[in-house]
Amino acid sequence: MHIDGSWGAPAIFSPTHKYKMNGSHLADSIAINPHKMMGVPLTCSFLLSSDLRQFHKANTLPAGYLFHSSDSDSDLSTPEEEKDEEVWDLADLTLQCGRRGDSLKLALAWIYYGTSGFSNQIDDAFSIASYFASEVAKRENFVLVSENPPPCLQVCFYWAKGGKLSDDVNDVTKGTSRMVERLIKRGFMVDYSPGERGSFFRAVVNRETRMGTVDGLIRAIEEIGESLN
Repeated sequence: MHIDGSWGAPAIFSPTHKYKMNGSHLADSIAINPHKMMGVPLTCSFLLSSDLRQFHKANTLPAGYLFHSSDSDSDLSTPEEEKDEEVWDLADLTLQCGRRGDSLKLALAWIYYGTSGFSNQIDDAFSIASYFASEVAKRENFVLVSENPPPCLQVCFYWAKGGKLSDDVNDVTKGTSRMVERLIKRGFMVDYSPGERGSFFRAVVNRETRMGTVDGLIRAIEEIGESLN
């Protein structure tokens, strides 16, 4: 069982939100990208497991000219020795056969901000996401798709004049796409995703997002939406 915690897994740093990672220790592996929620420089990605033998089994490349550090290649080794052997060659654990110093980026950021610093940043991001969802929910021309407050840091919603969506899914999708194109020209990089009622806006909050940015985005969507109608 694999967990894609690319964006949300750093919630573990927050005493308030770490419960969202309950049970994650039962997974065989988990992916985390500190360059997303935690602001670590690109790229910084981790694939973690409690048992490195899983990665070794999946990625090792036995060859006469590679990875001779393992005694398990010897005919003299026993199955029990192979089982208990610790893997030291990191290249024998990855798809790339080589890896960047991603851990150094996280280590330096952790030293600089500290655990409490990461916790404050993550709590603030969740607070902004909650504010964002609440602002969308109380406006007549929006239909909130996400829960309020949202369980993660993405806020999903439709622009719907008068709170009513068109019955034509293609029309809704086309309208969302056109609005996103115009938002980019205003400096807002907002994505959209397919839904049963047509594509909806998917705005992702990070540690740098401020209330003023959220207010500006909502105002821009309102202005663009009115101009298209």
